[in-house]
Amino acid sequence: MQMVTLNQFLSDREIRHAVKLFRELGSGGRFIHAVEENIIRPNLDRINAALGQENDPTYLAYAIEYVLTKASNE
Repeated sequence: MQMVTLNQFLSDREIRHAVKLFRELGSGGRFIHAVEENIIRPNLDRINAALGQENDPTYLAYAIEYVLTKASNE
């Protein structure tokens, strides 16, 4: 699996939206669902093209949660 950064597949606006959701919902199922439905699924074709492969929306939501959790703990 290749290593990527959020800005390789999310726009600045989408990253800000994810951060806002993380602050409001915290980590866990509600955050994962919100990111998947509001950020990833509507942009999945563009995200797949940016990453050069088909991606699972739930997996990407967990990856975003991981990054934001790590960043909040630093």
